[in-house]
Amino acid sequence: MRKYRDLNLLAAGVVKPGGLLLTCSCSGLVSLDAFVQTVSRACRSAGRGAQVFRVTGAAADHPVMSDAPESAYLKAVWARLD
Repeated sequence: MRKYRDLNLLAAGVVKPGGLLLTCSCSGLVSLDAFVQTVSRACRSAGRGAQVFRVTGAAADHPVMSDAPESAYLKAVWARLD
């Protein structure tokens, strides 16, 4: 999680005001909630406001197995930065 924070902190520092940040994770060990929180905290640490306007994952051809929550490993956070 520290690496996701570091990466998004750096990215938030170079996005122009009003610009978009797209950040992704393909780790089954990272929950969607934890990833979104980490991205939000990284943006705040960079002194940026972030409006998360979309959270997506894998397409329909990549199903999530009901007995294997880790199969929902693909996640993407779309945010507009102040």
